[in-house]
Amino acid sequence: MLGLLAIVFTLAFPSASKADPLVLAGFDLFTTLPGTQVNLAGAGLQPFIGVPLGTFDFGSGPVAVFNTDTIVQRLANATPLSPTVPIEMVALQLMSVNQFNLGAGTDFLFVTLQSARVGGGPASTGTLTITFGPEGIPHGTFDSTLNVAFDIRFGSLTGPIVFSDVLVLESQDVPWSHFPPDPTVLILDVNFFLNGQNQLNDFFPLGPFQEIKPDDGTTVIRV
Repeated sequence: MLGLLAIVFTLAFPSASKADPLVLAGFDLFTTLPGTQVNLAGAGLQPFIGVPLGTFDFGSGPVAVFNTDTIVQRLANATPLSPTVPIEMVALQLMSVNQFNLGAGTDFLFVTLQSARVGGGPASTGTLTITFGPEGIPHGTFDSTLNVAFDIRFGSLTGPIVFSDVLVLESQDVPWSHFPPDPTVLILDVNFFLNGQNQLNDFFPLGPFQEIKPDDGTTVIRV
């Protein structure tokens, strides 16, 4: 049931189970890792870190998401015959490691989504293409493309907007499994037990992976 939070844990992989070639629509919860860089106009590539969301409302009220700083929603089911599905980044919070002066004083910079503005803004949308391999971990790989409509804010997550743009981030050949790596935040009907019975239609990226914008060096490392 939405709103009930499973504690951070990992279930053992049931080797005797046969997973369906189906990934149901749901959410992916990510933590941004050290090594993430954002290309700032006039300052070049600069390190950024994630700012935990703490809680997020998936539709039935806020629930704890712990250190998650980025959430992507898969908006349709994926199968071998229909492997490409629309996605939307619905949450993003990053903070610069260093302070900058972009004309309004010297302070830290924060990255948020334009859709998080008071009154709303353009959505950050893209596609996810899932391949289904033989049984086991991983069960396949995925490629993704996201058009991230972002704001850079001065001093805090709600500070004045000093820059806005759309950044196209891509990832390729990332392994995934129906079963979560350790540790994982598991939330019923959000990313866990999506079919209401077991994990055989869930979707979890395995290990750290990169989302990059090759033409300007921007790299976001997530797990």
